[in-house]
Amino acid sequence: MKYIIIFIIITIIAVIIGFGLCFLVSSLIRRKMKKKIPIFLHIVISMLSGIIIFITVSGLYLGIHYPADSTALDMLNNENIRETDGAYFIDGEGEDTVFIFYPGAKVDSEAYLPLMKMLSDNGIDCFVIKPPFRFALFDANAADRIIDKYSYKHVIVSGHSMGGTIASLYASKNPDKIDGVVLLSAYPGSEISDNIPLLSIYGSEDMVLNKEAYKNAEPFFPDVFDEVIIDGGSHSGFGSYGEQRGDGKPGISPDQQKEITVNAILCFEKDHVIS
Repeated sequence: MKYIIIFIIITIIAVIIGFGLCFLVSSLIRRKMKKKIPIFLHIVISMLSGIIIFITVSGLYLGIHYPADSTALDMLNNENIRETDGAYFIDGEGEDTVFIFYPGAKVDSEAYLPLMKMLSDNGIDCFVIKPPFRFALFDANAADRIIDKYSYKHVIVSGHSMGGTIASLYASKNPDKIDGVVLLSAYPGSEISDNIPLLSIYGSEDMVLNKEAYKNAEPFFPDVFDEVIIDGGSHSGFGSYGEQRGDGKPGISPDQQKEITVNAILCFEKDHVIS
């Protein structure tokens, strides 16, 4: 909830600043006009101009993202992958456990299909959420659509980067619906129930993850907490979208990082979720 509140506050501030700038410019223009327009109309025009500028700038910002690479996009042709319920469903052989995944901010959901396909090949059904504007924040309760529609015995929510924080937020608000949380290069923003085990995975070369914020979030971690630090792993290595700006240089291939990640998740599922 606090992320939504922060977003609303930032939006309001941005609109106010936009209105102020437009009002200032239009005031200077109004002074030079021989026939002055009514002050009320002047304010309305400034407000509309500010909103238009905000929408335009926001659209440009949201349009800049990390696209999925060809390897990930080719998976859309796989017969076991289909789009449903605002997500990509990757059908595994099992029917008991579901893995609901929130993508990282400004990253195509398709970029995580290779990782999810590897997981589904080991018997876990996977859903990759397709949030509006590629921000999991805008569809934080997406897991509800899947949990309420299907009858899985075990539910694991997960996410990468900001998506991981949103997944942990969902878990903290819905402890009765979740059997486990898996965070990839992420940390919880609110306390997770001690009844829900958590697995945290990140790479040793990850330069995007805020390590100080990660450490400060440790009080939010539940009692059952496993941590896997992938030697040579990077921030972007969990997905298939190329290198992320500010990330470290990986010491292993993306495929190796994904394989280690899947093995860690399978061990976590066996030890803490279905045991």
